[in-house]
Amino acid sequence: MIWNGYPVIEQIHIHEFYSFFDIHYEKGFHFAGETHNFWECVYVMDGSICVSGDERVYNMEKNHIIFHKPLELHKLQVEQEEGTTLLIFSFSMEGSLEEYLKDKVFKLTDVQQHIMRSLLEYLHSTLEKSAEVSGVREHKYLVHACATKVYYQMLSTYVSQLLLSLIDSGQISETSTEPDAQIFRNAVNYINHCIDIQVSVDEIAGACYTSVSSLKRIFQKYAGISIHKYALMLKIKAATELLHQGMSVTQAAEALGFSSQAYFSACYKRETGLSPTDVRKKEKY
Repeated sequence: MIWNGYPVIEQIHIHEFYSFFDIHYEKGFHFAGETHNFWECVYVMDGSICVSGDERVYNMEKNHIIFHKPLELHKLQVEQEEGTTLLIFSFSMEGSLEEYLKDKVFKLTDVQQHIMRSLLEYLHSTLEKSAEVSGVREHKYLVHACATKVYYQMLSTYVSQLLLSLIDSGQISETSTEPDAQIFRNAVNYINHCIDIQVSVDEIAGACYTSVSSLKRIFQKYAGISIHKYALMLKIKAATELLHQGMSVTQAAEALGFSSQAYFSACYKRETGLSPTDVRKKEKY
């Protein structure tokens, strides 16, 4: 008898985890917007949060989950009186289906909630064996005295199962339709449209039919940083993509409207910790 084999083609592969913890935040918690070159997941275990990812704003409730893609500018804030409890983890991955996870918030189905419960039970059972258990309202899961050889692969298996389930049958939530969220989206889109030139705050406000003071307030609300800082970070993000595509440092500086290559390199190094030359060299190898 001849047996036919069915090849398993890996659609998602997780390389590394950088953080993995659950934490409770009280009402009023927020942080300045951030960006990094790996994925970050935020899962609402209890309560609700307002999350921004690039130009998109979401009001996330219990059992909602978002995956911030690499180089995405993101921020969260807690507005509910009781606060919120979150599971947050960051990781690097690749695969033909990772594109589907970008720019979305998912509401977990019963099956997907079961996957998350199983993951959390495994995390908690491992933590209970660790000497690192304390009374703080934050549990970190990447450093354990009792972590076994299979521990990180187990985390990868649970997360991969969730990702594949979301890609296969995920329920997608809509972005916020609040007026401030719409103005923020329009402003970020305008800045991106003018990424090759320097635009003033007055110009951005005018394009969004709002006042400068309102626009500044909205950026503090959804980005946690100034409009100028946000525009610079968008330029740095665009520069990284151009350098990865093989553009020279001089060409990237000119394409993004920097006054000189030296100024561009100084800004890039200050924001990323790397010189654009180093990024370009790394991409060649």
